[in-house]
Amino acid sequence: MLRHGLVLPVWNLDQSDIMALLKGAMLDRQVVSIEVIDPEEKALARRAEPQRSAGHLIHRTAPLVMQQNQQDVSLGSLHIVVSDHQLQKKLAADKSFYALVLLAQAIVSLLIIGLLVYRRILGPIGKLTQATARIQRGSFEQGIDLPQQDEIGQLARHMEAMQASLKTLFDEQAAILGNIPAGVLFVRKGKIVFGNEAAQALLARDDRRLVGVAAEDLFVESVQQAVYVARAVARSSGAAGEIVLLRNASGASFPAELHTSLIDPARPGEQIWVVIDVSARLEAENRIDQLAFYDPVTQLPNKKLFMDRLRRGLDRRRTSGHAGAVFVMEIHRADLSYGSVKADEMEQLLIECARRFSSCITAEQTVARMEGEKFALGTEIRSNELAECIRYCEALAQRILDAFTDPQSLSAARFPCSVNLGINIVRDEQYGASELVMQAELAMVQSRAAGRNVFRFFDPAMQALANQRSQLEAELRQAVARRQFIVYYQPQVTYEGDVVGAEALVRWQHPIRGIVSPTTFISLAEDMGLMDEIGRQVLHRICTDLENWQREGLARDLVVAINVSAQEFKVDNFVYRFREIMREHHVPSHSVKVELTESMMVDHIEDVITKMQALRSNEVSISLDDFGTGYSSLSYLGRFPIDQIKIDQTFVREMQNDAAMASIIRSIIMLGQSLNLSIIAEGVETEQQRDFLHAQGCLLYQGYWYSKPIPGEQFADLLNTPGRFR
Repeated sequence: MLRHGLVLPVWNLDQSDIMALLKGAMLDRQVVSIEVIDPEEKALARRAEPQRSAGHLIHRTAPLVMQQNQQDVSLGSLHIVVSDHQLQKKLAADKSFYALVLLAQAIVSLLIIGLLVYRRILGPIGKLTQATARIQRGSFEQGIDLPQQDEIGQLARHMEAMQASLKTLFDEQAAILGNIPAGVLFVRKGKIVFGNEAAQALLARDDRRLVGVAAEDLFVESVQQAVYVARAVARSSGAAGEIVLLRNASGASFPAELHTSLIDPARPGEQIWVVIDVSARLEAENRIDQLAFYDPVTQLPNKKLFMDRLRRGLDRRRTSGHAGAVFVMEIHRADLSYGSVKADEMEQLLIECARRFSSCITAEQTVARMEGEKFALGTEIRSNELAECIRYCEALAQRILDAFTDPQSLSAARFPCSVNLGINIVRDEQYGASELVMQAELAMVQSRAAGRNVFRFFDPAMQALANQRSQLEAELRQAVARRQFIVYYQPQVTYEGDVVGAEALVRWQHPIRGIVSPTTFISLAEDMGLMDEIGRQVLHRICTDLENWQREGLARDLVVAINVSAQEFKVDNFVYRFREIMREHHVPSHSVKVELTESMMVDHIEDVITKMQALRSNEVSISLDDFGTGYSSLSYLGRFPIDQIKIDQTFVREMQNDAAMASIIRSIIMLGQSLNLSIIAEGVETEQQRDFLHAQGCLLYQGYWYSKPIPGEQFADLLNTPGRFR
């Protein structure tokens, strides 16, 4: 524009217009100088501002051309010098401004973005972080309020579900820990950080007093606990079920079963301890052991424990080379007035006997109650020489016998008590524990035959007798199973010779030995517990015979005496069974009488009297057998509901040669008459014996003078011939 504006003034050489135009152009502060040059390169006009020359100078030249007659006429040129200083300043200012604007926009954008990020990401993440912190602390009550539907919202909902699951698990865990009877402790670096209610109760500490307690302080023995904890920590699997002694806050100790396990093998300092109070269990186990291995009356080891110790002693003997000995001891109360001693007094007697046995032995020896009144003793002998073993056993046996020289005192009364000992010396490995005890028992039986307060050593000859006994036992069991028992009858006769009764006597009809006397097998059957079954079979046989004889009119007034063993009579339903068997065979009750021995009647008096009364209420009469040979007090005789006294054959056999025996017989008869009892004498073998008895007032007789025991068929023939003995 300036160039075109200058054409005309330059043409006209109008200096004022030119300068005016230049001045106007100089108003632009970027222009440093303007110069109009004519075609001859001479300056027509010039305008300059030297102070504006700062900055970078830009030189520009433009021709001044005027068109005349369609031809360009050169008027010269316009030379302009421009400085970019102002432009640079403006650009710099604009740049700063725009930079500030951009910065402000950036800050605003960042704030907006930050706000959006906070609201959409950081805020929810913060809430999630707070929620995880609460969950870590075990607080599950507050939910996570993030309703947004993006991934964070989905994560929040999953975390809420996880929180609910954890709450359920923690509630269940708390319920379990709060209700299980075992104490549970969490131990971290040797300190208790948690204990459930059971643990607090066991240790007598509430949660406040339990947390922070050193685990080692729970143990009674510091050495014990140190070893235990070190061992438990060293094992990644922990420790299971070791019994330790703990103490509670009050200082009381108690046995506990302690289980430990590591929460994480990588963190051995963190453990779970389960503490179970086993006081009651150990006490129960001790009671069970006491019941299983110790006699409840004497508190001595029982047979089971004795046999176990004996077997272990035999094992030790094989390595030591020492001999040993087995004693079997049986106490005897034969001199006691049984009727005056109550059951609890008998227990006191056994306890005192156990004390006496125990006082004779050392801690290395074992004395045990085997059964009933039988005791056993096992001892090691520190030698294998027979002579020395015998001397050792004799000295020990004598100490035991000396301990029983004084009578035992019960309820302010004094009763003698004796003992028999059987001794079996063990010097080889030929026999086991059971055989050794059996051999000692055989020796004890031999000592019993020699009298009271006697000991005997086992003799191998006794083994032969034992073998015979074992054979007889097997045959006797077979006899019971095959019903090989029969009944013989021995007549009971009046002075006039009339048969008014008979005693039924059992015989064993052995397939090889023939007829076996009861003296051979009755005692053995009692030891084997077979007398109850044998008695039942015999009663059936007797009732069958009576039923047949009565049907034939042979036994209308006959009374058969039936011997009942103590083993049978002790059976609870004896009276009921007796009555039912008689009813089964249609035998009248008055056709039988029960013979009881004196020794049976003085044991368990009240029970005996009750059963006797029950028998008599069924019209069964009762005879007291072998009267005068027992040990009962005569003061009890009046209490027994008996109908008859039988004079024992030992008195009858000696009465004509022994005045004392004759006096005893007279006393028995007078006693029976004073009690209105019938009197019968057994063992009558001569007419003189019968006549003497008759003269004293005895009117019934039984013995070889009349007849030996005979089979039922022969007895039926005898009944069929009245007056046979007149």
